[in-house]
Amino acid sequence: SGASINLTIEDSVHQFYVGYTTNTIAYNGSYLGPTIILNKGQTVTMNVNNQLTDTTTTHWHGLHVAPMNDGSPHNPIMAGTSWNPSFTIMDNAATYWYHPHLHGKTMSQVLKGAAGLIIVRDAVESALVLPRRYGVDDIPLICQFQTMDTISKQIVLDDEVDNTTMVNGTINPMVNVPAQVVRLRILNA
Repeated sequence: SGASINLTIEDSVHQFYVGYTTNTIAYNGSYLGPTIILNKGQTVTMNVNNQLTDTTTTHWHGLHVAPMNDGSPHNPIMAGTSWNPSFTIMDNAATYWYHPHLHGKTMSQVLKGAAGLIIVRDAVESALVLPRRYGVDDIPLICQFQTMDTISKQIVLDDEVDNTTMVNGTINPMVNVPAQVVRLRILNA
């Protein structure tokens, strides 16, 4: 959170299966990037550093921003360069997400893990009696349906067999929740 958010997108690896390393793409070193928490009315600068060997973008999915700040295919970030859009958060409290949105490469970069949540808060939502402890009773659930090669355990692109279901980058996930009302933030990534 804050007025300036730094995101580095880069090639990475992740261990989904014991003894296997899977090639992935990460924001800030993590399969599924960090959750960004913003407040309605605040101005934010997103500093996106592309350390991939390929062109990418970063799109603020669902946020109301000007086209030059959108991260659409018209805002490419060339390999080894940075993009620094600034904008005011005009959206009401909700769960949004960010991900690459380069023409012809969106699916492959997102399937490999380049995605993360954006939580926007506002005065109306803050006045409601809702769970607010992120990861404890305010729980993100990023769902992905992947095809994994059965031998090498690599993510298979351009295949819709989907033999693996993951939540928060975990196969066979489990979460302990407190015995109370919980809030689930569900993203089909």
